[in-house]
Amino acid sequence: MNFNNVKASNPLPGLVPLYVGMPVILRGRNISTDLGITNGSQGFVRQLLTEVSPFGLTHVKCAIVHFPTSKVHLSDLPRHHFPILPVTWNFTTLLDDVQGCEVKLRITRHQLPIQPAFAVTGHSAQGKTLPSVLVNL
Repeated sequence: MNFNNVKASNPLPGLVPLYVGMPVILRGRNISTDLGITNGSQGFVRQLLTEVSPFGLTHVKCAIVHFPTSKVHLSDLPRHHFPILPVTWNFTTLLDDVQGCEVKLRITRHQLPIQPAFAVTGHSAQGKTLPSVLVNL
């Protein structure tokens, strides 16, 4: 099967490199509005818990993220730290096999609901209090 022809309305990268200290934004879900762990919350990766797949690929099973403005305090973690677990979703796509016949393929994807946050757009920054801003006028 040729995966080069896969098209999606909202394509996701196959790999998002993560490292301790990296600024990130929580995406796609509100975990707890009362605790301030919501879609768009900005934080910093503090720990990555990894596992090696049967295919020899290392992937993250849990990311401990420091959300400085959150109210969260879990017993085994420092204040403002929260574990982010991968989310799972399924989709179906049509691909051509080597004979050119269309084949329906069901895909299951597991990914952490965070994205790098080295910069934010004006839309993303709306409603946020930012301690300093660099703007190119």
